[in-house]
Amino acid sequence: MASHHHLILLSLLFLSLTPILTSAKKKESPIHFHFYQHKTVSGPNPSAVKVTKGPIPLPVGPYSFGDIIVLDDPLTSGPEPTSELLGRAQGLYTVMNSPTVEWVFNIVLTCEKYNGSTLAIMGRDYILSDVRELSVIGGSGAFRMARGYVLLKTVSVNITTGDAELELDVYVYPMKI
Repeated sequence: MASHHHLILLSLLFLSLTPILTSAKKKESPIHFHFYQHKTVSGPNPSAVKVTKGPIPLPVGPYSFGDIIVLDDPLTSGPEPTSELLGRAQGLYTVMNSPTVEWVFNIVLTCEKYNGSTLAIMGRDYILSDVRELSVIGGSGAFRMARGYVLLKTVSVNITTGDAELELDVYVYPMKI
């Protein structure tokens, strides 16, 4: 009789787990955003400002190991700075003692459907690679507890001033609540 009760309990447990197990098999499609990030360090209206000067100058460019730069860069739909504004990249990056930058920033969306939602981005950017990858580690609004990744490419860079244009392909898996 006891084994009969165990069999019923195991059957109920299996039936209760079936929706969880079957939903894990479904392939989830990410939401894709395509941006151009315009980082302006020079001129009268910079979008990125060095707040800490590192002690060791790098051999090329205006940066030193340990520099911390705060940014509020426009994110546009096209490579021209006058393209449609879709959001802003707000946060900071730290210059390492190699051609590497450590990013910690938010993408603050201003486009219609996702206006006011954010994506939290973090990661290591080895700037000599053609394509680099950063992590989406969270977000807010429509992207609360999101996960995903960013593919980052350099479109142009002025080695003297530090001004740069980056292309971002962001793939986001929002939390299903």
